[in-house]
Amino acid sequence: MSYIEDEPPKILIAGLPGAGLRTIKAVVVDNNPPTKLKKIIQKLDVGNSFRDVLQRRVLVVRCGGDESIQDVLSKANDPIYEHVAALVFVLDISDQSTFSIAKYWFDNLIGHLHKFSPDARIFLLLHKIDLLNEDENVAEYIRATRNLFEVEGLDIYIHETSIYDASIFLAFKDVMQKEVSNQISVKQYLNRMLKGSSFHSMAVYSHDGLPIYVAGELSPVVELAANVMLSTVSRISEELEKDDEVSSTILQMKKNTFMIFKAINKDCIFVGISKKRPRLGQFLVEADQIVETLKKAL
Repeated sequence: MSYIEDEPPKILIAGLPGAGLRTIKAVVVDNNPPTKLKKIIQKLDVGNSFRDVLQRRVLVVRCGGDESIQDVLSKANDPIYEHVAALVFVLDISDQSTFSIAKYWFDNLIGHLHKFSPDARIFLLLHKIDLLNEDENVAEYIRATRNLFEVEGLDIYIHETSIYDASIFLAFKDVMQKEVSNQISVKQYLNRMLKGSSFHSMAVYSHDGLPIYVAGELSPVVELAANVMLSTVSRISEELEKDDEVSSTILQMKKNTFMIFKAINKDCIFVGISKKRPRLGQFLVEADQIVETLKKAL
């Protein structure tokens, strides 16, 4: 995919009124805590804006919502459709009455976008998943919704999301994912990820209790904690069922020192250290992104 020199890629965030565009942009792009949105909802910025989203500089463009998608599509030569990296279409999964009109605009928006940005990836967020009634057949409901929004001959990347957990950050991690060259070493990769991330330092520890890859400076307490975590992961892994995995663990060592641990496999563990209080969602997403790459390399 090519872009005009010095122009950042665009991320289009679209959806019907009430789908959750405003709150998603507030949480993921503008770093507002979900618990405080009710007090500021009417003051939230909804315009186009440059933002750093998960360490990438992008132009976030909100179309739809308060401005109808019909009005947006009528602007045939609008430059916002050029040099687009991804379209994120937000669907309120809890409101089935909107599915028909949402599907209509979803298809039309994709067709219009691909005239100007044929390589743009398409993401569908089944949003407000937390509002579904657990007593109903949620899995079948979601499966049917996914099938409804399929587009023949086109890959649609679908995520189930809520602003009240890490799912919305994981979805945008997928949107912002950049392939890591297979030509660089693990050491080079860790050093590269250290720049501009939430981490002050990071390392990979092996089952013998020693760091095999290090980026940044590690204190002795990190080695002690890593050994404890490795021992725990090793014991737990023997009891795990197929497809189970050990999740991330975050420790607060001092007032402003945080460590995150995540198993790469039963013999290796990733350790990341932050010297300031991190945003939990982004901290977890960055660790997941690094570990997924390390799993392929180790």
